Amino acid sequence: MAITNLYQHITRLAQEHSQKPALLSCNNEGDIEKIYTFQELQQEIDKVGCWLNQELSLKEGDTLGLALPNSAEFLLISWAAWSTGIITVPLDLRRDTAEQYEYKLNLTNARVKISQQDLPSLSAFHQVSSPHWVPGVSQTALILFTSGTTAAPKGVELTLENLLINAQGVKDWLEITDQDRFLVLLPLYHVNSTTFCLASLLAGASIAVCPGYSNSQFWQQLAKTQSTFTSIVPTICYDQLSQQEEFSKIKTDLKIHRIQIGSSPVVPHDVKKFMQQFSIPLYQGYGQTETALRVTGIPLDLPKDLSEKLVEENSIGKPMSWADVQTVDTQGNVLGEGKEGELTVKGLAVMKGYLENPEANKDAFKNGYFLTGDLGYWRLINGVRYFILKGRIKEIIIKGGVNLSPVSIESKLNQINENIDQVYVVGLPDPRYGEEVGAVICWKNASKPVSQLEAELKYQLTSLAETLAPFEVPQYIMSVEKSQVPLTPTGKVQRTLLKTLFSLGAFQQVNLIASNGEWRFFRLRASDRSYVKECFTLFNYCWQPLTLSWETFLEVVNNGIFIIGADLQNKALGFIALLRTSLSETELCRLSYRALTDDLSLRTNQPQGNKVICVAIGVSSYQPQPRSPGEVISFPTPSEMQEYLNSGLDLVYNFHKKSKAGLPGAELIALLPNSRPEDTMSLGYNMLMKYPLIPKAPAIEPNENASLSVQLIETAMAFAQKLGIAEVYAFSRPAGAYQYFSSKQ
Repeated sequence: MAITNLYQHITRLAQEHSQKPALLSCNNEGDIEKIYTFQELQQEIDKVGCWLNQELSLKEGDTLGLALPNSAEFLLISWAAWSTGIITVPLDLRRDTAEQYEYKLNLTNARVKISQQDLPSLSAFHQVSSPHWVPGVSQTALILFTSGTTAAPKGVELTLENLLINAQGVKDWLEITDQDRFLVLLPLYHVNSTTFCLASLLAGASIAVCPGYSNSQFWQQLAKTQSTFTSIVPTICYDQLSQQEEFSKIKTDLKIHRIQIGSSPVVPHDVKKFMQQFSIPLYQGYGQTETALRVTGIPLDLPKDLSEKLVEENSIGKPMSWADVQTVDTQGNVLGEGKEGELTVKGLAVMKGYLENPEANKDAFKNGYFLTGDLGYWRLINGVRYFILKGRIKEIIIKGGVNLSPVSIESKLNQINENIDQVYVVGLPDPRYGEEVGAVICWKNASKPVSQLEAELKYQLTSLAETLAPFEVPQYIMSVEKSQVPLTPTGKVQRTLLKTLFSLGAFQQVNLIASNGEWRFFRLRASDRSYVKECFTLFNYCWQPLTLSWETFLEVVNNGIFIIGADLQNKALGFIALLRTSLSETELCRLSYRALTDDLSLRTNQPQGNKVICVAIGVSSYQPQPRSPGEVISFPTPSEMQEYLNSGLDLVYNFHKKSKAGLPGAELIALLPNSRPEDTMSLGYNMLMKYPLIPKAPAIEPNENASLSVQLIETAMAFAQKLGIAEVYAFSRPAGAYQYFSSKQ
């Protein structure tokens, strides 16, 4: 039965399940810090509603900006606001700049913005009367912003009815009951967590809120919160494939028995492997912000063989009970079984419209159906239509669940390099993030050869151009003639066709970069495996105590090694990298570097190159710590980061500056982007540190009583000295950048 009054529903739950846990506030490790029963939930909603009405002077129809991290307070404020007829506008703490904040708040006529600093006022508030509750669900409740393809994102107006109808569909689809507990990991400013929380509330299920997803703590978060289901993006699925050890430690404490996956394109192989590895079913769903979340989903009750077949062909399942889904051609004609066209949807969960944007609203609907911008087809199985997603017509790039605007990135690239004539940004397939940023470039007529122009752009990009956020930096570039770019009759580039014209192999990796011809920086990908396998073979020949099978090694690193090297012939690079990778195994961490390096003889031909690189290996199990409380509106520039490092406040930078092996500490050579959207603690920066020249004598002796980090660097020095190599570098991330810059903003 559809809920027609949110507050009445909360009141009923408070009466029927007064002492049952309703809302749990948790830290990033999954520890429960505060529990609200359903009775306390209603009391808090009453208090927050009064606070909004009386303290903030907000009334029905007013708009409220929310600049809050994931928290129980986020949900309490949202539900109280909607119950009193107040519209909420969640702001993206991760990507929104000050200008974007202003744009969103001005467009929505937001009278008030609530941030973390305002919550003490709420805690101290004493309720003296009842809030003004607004019956019904037809009023606008939530405005979320699309990334769009321009600098001006569109505001999606969702009514409370839109949200509740979709939530009811999600509840029925995943068979959520009052015995369930939902774990919130994805941002609450995203429609995914918003709707899943409402679906849980409709079912009378408990909701556990964590500050965010943590790769290394994921299974602990599930276990400690005793969650029965959660919602993830494909990047999380990819990350957890390397976390079997963490899963094994905690699996007997788990109650999780289903996981929903969506929000960006899935990789069927990863989904299948996840389910086999952890014996937990993943249910793919499809939807958009404009539809209040899910439009289709793979049912829970399918036979195993059919379910596996649907996963293999990247099916997005069957329509939700509320959704009328069709595929249409470019003329709007409805297509039959097996015919590829644009997915369209009609139903009560579809948005009210784009805020103050009649032109966009006109383009978004045809014959009463919302045009999703996605391509697909359907086929009939046992009398049911199952849809298969083929790709997007719309141009948004979804990198690890983060929406990126191609037009915005193109504009920034034109600012970075004056030799660019035209640039077209497209999303390219990536095993971890789903999509990576690729740039197709037409150069101006210049005296320089194309190869030189490309090298200069690569260097600019890896020097962290200030106009680009780290995760916006293209990882692939390709130079083409203007005549090769497919255009419409009106001169607009056909991005979908552009991606199909050129294979991924035609692009150059931006993160394979040379600086002054002295060093290289790149992330290992599948195409680099032959070189790594050569290093691996040599490594096993020299370091018998750490022998691993090639298959086991690939399972551990999962194409996620980060390496710096002088050239691809530098075998010393391979030794140190593989040594560090192996030592990431718990059992091997108990061994001292001294025990592994008593005999530094290679017993083979001297490797080529004049540098040995000491790196912290970024295997797929690596996950930066989450943001601490606070708010960073924009990423710091390289000069600002340099000033922070010079302040002496960063522990990692200070560690490298300290003396090791009796030699002076390292000096900073370059700041580089790591292009990881989730790496918030370092704000997207890497440090390349150069240690002093290694003397020929006396012999360097690693200190086995020092920390493993010190032993790693001193071992690299001893290794380089033995080989007659003079230079040692370290590649690391700052540790406290987020805390520092958040305190200044």
